[in-house]
Amino acid sequence: MSYYIGIDGGGTKTDFILCNEAGEILACKRYGSASHKQIGISGVVELLRRGIHDLLEEADMEENDSGSPFAAKAHAQYYGCFGMPLFGEFPEYDRQIEGEIKREFASCHIRVVNDAQAGWAGSLGMQPGINVVAGTGSIGFGVNEEGRTAKAGGWSDFFSDEGSCNWIGRRTVEYFTKEADERLPKGALYYLVRAHLQLTQDVEIIEKIEEEYVPSRDKMASLQLILKEAALAGDVAASYLYEEAAEELSLIVGGVYRQLFDERSCLVSCSGGLFLAGDCIMIPFQKKLAEYPVTLIQPRLDPARGALLLASSFGDGKLTAELLEKAETR
Repeated sequence: MSYYIGIDGGGTKTDFILCNEAGEILACKRYGSASHKQIGISGVVELLRRGIHDLLEEADMEENDSGSPFAAKAHAQYYGCFGMPLFGEFPEYDRQIEGEIKREFASCHIRVVNDAQAGWAGSLGMQPGINVVAGTGSIGFGVNEEGRTAKAGGWSDFFSDEGSCNWIGRRTVEYFTKEADERLPKGALYYLVRAHLQLTQDVEIIEKIEEEYVPSRDKMASLQLILKEAALAGDVAASYLYEEAAEELSLIVGGVYRQLFDERSCLVSCSGGLFLAGDCIMIPFQKKLAEYPVTLIQPRLDPARGALLLASSFGDGKLTAELLEKAETR
């Protein structure tokens, strides 16, 4: 029997999932950030150790007296894939983390990929096309019919990640200040930010943001929830900001498209917390995508299940998107 471990790492949360070769989900766990920028290399390895141990324990497959977490099932094969944020951007860190994972989990055959690749694998079921992620950060990843891959966006949380929740959080604060000093008309955004941050004077936002939000990408990204509320309340600036985000995300799709598809049509899917804003982002995003010969589809599977598919593809190839779509959680 083969077992697969999929790990979808992100700047805010990390999902662990375990299944068998029939696609039956045996256990799921969620923890915090998997970014080595936030928790360090030792923190990443400890996160994997804890997550995998807890998965196997939940599935009644915890370690036996041999001390190996993968020894409880005799003659079983384990394959894993870790979709890691920032993978491929810091080669020295990549080598260190891969080395630690190989030593710690030698019998599991865990491969490390960029988390954007796990997003593509899940949303498109390993089929050619492009997936754009807009969560804490943003990035696009695609694979064409020839198997070539390409990325766009996601260069840095400081000067890139356009269209992401973190980017929108920063822009939300910018638009608040413009409404506060009447460069723009005051609307729902202004009053919602004041209430959320408990401001008695507008100027207090400087200390609040610089001390509490700037050090935390997660907290900054959470401000995009205010933007949705403001847009639904009719704030013109909030709606315009969603149009800006849609433009940035469509540029990411276009960057991957031009690298891979050479005027051919292709499928596009999207994942990440920003798209939970529904029509606020989806309507302008669909409008912008009309510039390309692409078809926007709903994601088939989430990124954690995408990591399961990648784990199988790196191993015995028994797992398919169809099995994961049909199988139920145990």
